[in-house]
Amino acid sequence: MFVSQQELCGETVRLIADSCQNLKKLNLDSVKPVFDDDVIHVINRLGKQLTSLVLDGYELTDVAFLYLNNCSR
Repeated sequence: MFVSQQELCGETVRLIADSCQNLKKLNLDSVKPVFDDDVIHVINRLGKQLTSLVLDGYELTDVAFLYLNNCSR
């Protein structure tokens, strides 16, 4: 879980997904801004192994939510 004081952004989220290949849970609730492309990148990299993905969803469109079908659970 990342708190908003860390001022993470979508680019950082992509780097985390690329670097942490064994990640099971990811809470991005307070990471802003996170856009469709960022969430899609995370799902493409980690979707089959993630058991929990928490999103704010404020900046997301239907496109990102459709990709949630690619998650294992």
